[in-house]
Amino acid sequence: MHLTDFYSNVSHGKFLDIGGTGSTASGMNQVQTKFKHFAGPLEYFLLDSDPAAKKLSNAIVCNIEDCPEALDCSYDVTFSHTVLEHALRPWLAFDTIARITKKGGLSLHLVPFSYQYHATPIDAFRFTTEALSTLLTDRGFSVLDVGYDICTKPSHMRTKIDEHFDTIWLTYIIAKKD
Repeated sequence: MHLTDFYSNVSHGKFLDIGGTGSTASGMNQVQTKFKHFAGPLEYFLLDSDPAAKKLSNAIVCNIEDCPEALDCSYDVTFSHTVLEHALRPWLAFDTIARITKKGGLSLHLVPFSYQYHATPIDAFRFTTEALSTLLTDRGFSVLDVGYDICTKPSHMRTKIDEHFDTIWLTYIIAKKD
């Protein structure tokens, strides 16, 4: 809903998918367009710390905690999906997000709250709604929506015993840069 409203007022710009290529060093397959459909009319870019992303034409390779390669106020939308729990210093990641998001731009993030440990390459944090709200409001954003998404394993997977929880909670936030 918030992206649809935002896109009704813009015809061009840049969408940044933070951590969007996957960690090939951890054995994941590299992806290039997993969330491109979220970009709407905006040009789709990826930011990832995985050196393998250097071969992609639309990628910036850096650590989100310290990324001078990403220019100030250059993205209309900054987005991450289950990425920021891997930051050792998430407050620095949010400093970068605030620096690179344009005034009036949106920042959308989904992170684990109740989720199994997954070191790809590390697993460092879990976030509450209050934590995400504070990390963004302290950096000049207004929260538009924040909450939890509760997901359950499909019934055909519930008999399999593995490291995945039967029910997981994901924390999400959508904020606008003031």
